[in-house]
Amino acid sequence: YFKDPFIDDNVEFARRLRSLNVPHHLNVVDKWPHGFLDFGFASDDVAQFNIEIINILQNIVQQSYSN
Repeated sequence: YFKDPFIDDNVEFARRLRSLNVPHHLNVVDKWPHGFLDFGFASDDVAQFNIEIINILQNIVQQSYSN
């Protein structure tokens, strides 16, 4: 398995956001190295992760415009 060298920092940051009641989203994807999202052309799984991220970002933008 690959390990993202930044995963511990990301998880800790998400915990801090949660403790402050700040809306956030952290999706930990096992078995992929840091930067794997750049390789959507090489894997259907990665392409699907990219689509999920796009959907999350679209929802965030829509929510910010509705407020």
